[in-house]
Amino acid sequence: MINFFRKNRFFGGMICHRVTINLGDSFFYIVVMWVLYDLTKDPFYTAMGGFLFSMANALNFFCGPMIDRCRKKWLLLMTSVLQFFVILGLYLFLLHGELPIGLLLLSIPIFDLMSKMTYSIHNALIPALMKKEDFITANTVLSVTNTGIDFIFNAVSGFFLAFLCLETIFMMNSLINLTALVIAIFLFRKMPLQDKVGENETKNAFGALQDVWKNYWNDLKKGMAFITNKTILSLMIPLIGLSLFYAVMLVNLPVLSDRIFGSAMGYAFVFTLLAVGLMSGAAFSRHLTKRFTLGKLFPLLFLWGGASWILAAFLIHSAPLLGMAFLVSASTALGAVNIIFGTIFQQIPPENMIARVNTVNLSLIAIASLLGSLFGGMIAKLSADFAPFVLCGVGYLLIALMMKANMRVKTLPKIDAVGENIL
Repeated sequence: MINFFRKNRFFGGMICHRVTINLGDSFFYIVVMWVLYDLTKDPFYTAMGGFLFSMANALNFFCGPMIDRCRKKWLLLMTSVLQFFVILGLYLFLLHGELPIGLLLLSIPIFDLMSKMTYSIHNALIPALMKKEDFITANTVLSVTNTGIDFIFNAVSGFFLAFLCLETIFMMNSLINLTALVIAIFLFRKMPLQDKVGENETKNAFGALQDVWKNYWNDLKKGMAFITNKTILSLMIPLIGLSLFYAVMLVNLPVLSDRIFGSAMGYAFVFTLLAVGLMSGAAFSRHLTKRFTLGKLFPLLFLWGGASWILAAFLIHSAPLLGMAFLVSASTALGAVNIIFGTIFQQIPPENMIARVNTVNLSLIAIASLLGSLFGGMIAKLSADFAPFVLCGVGYLLIALMMKANMRVKTLPKIDAVGENIL
């Protein structure tokens, strides 16, 4: 690993930028979702916050042509500048009075979309920065960086929320994003890339972007046609349902955490439990796929996750420790499902269609998350605080039954044997 960073010194600077952006991103999500509930005591606003955070995922694929055609170092600088000024603006509002809820909601899609763009720019820079044999190592480092930062910061953010005032918290977040901006300026000056946009290409940038946009939609249509295969639909529909039900649960975490623990520390602690489960499921997934066929494994994982969510919902008040154990269990099942689905959709499509199929998948998942966020807010207003978690569990159980009854799913082999042959 040391030799890797010696060979790719600029990548080390990019990792520093990634770490600071991810710190600010994680901090922003935890703080904003808690503040929305703490200021309003209305789960509708946390649902709206979850909806707006999900919107960035839905909109990010529109940025692809821009990232391909524009100068990446300028885009990297622009995203860091916008994030810094968004946070600085919120901090200045707090210093001069109360923070308007509408302004806080408006800041979410802007800030989060800039984060998603930054991640996409980093990923697009890897082929230009290093040799092909280093791609896997680079992507692994980026993935571990994201997961590790989220895990650590979820654990400590509750401390900040519990013991520091909002002004101090937003000042800290402003400093984190200022650090990211300074690193972006350094990357801008040191980026070892020749500008690939020539003079003629620059003059025709709008026309070129139109061509890219037209080709993108043509490719997207082909990807949509591919996923209409009945076997693909048998896998996609459960994945979309999983995203919807998980979003219903996620936007209600501040409400449940407040009722059980009565503080922001509890909210961060629950997030930490979920992160532990996701990482455990990801680590355990390879063992499961070696032992079981996918036809047996999928219903089992959804049954495991659904039962765990329901038990966690009913036990979290009366037996908090046991309830938290089932939260970890439910998240472990989800972590395994995420890794397995991700691997499958890298293996089934033809090599020249992997990107467009994944684009369609991510778009449909993002839309499901948007709807789930709004639906979760309505449920919380009309029912008990544990109801969204029960609904999430019931949804997973229904998916388990559906996959158990589907012959196309039942006949799926072990993951190593999955390819175009299953279509």
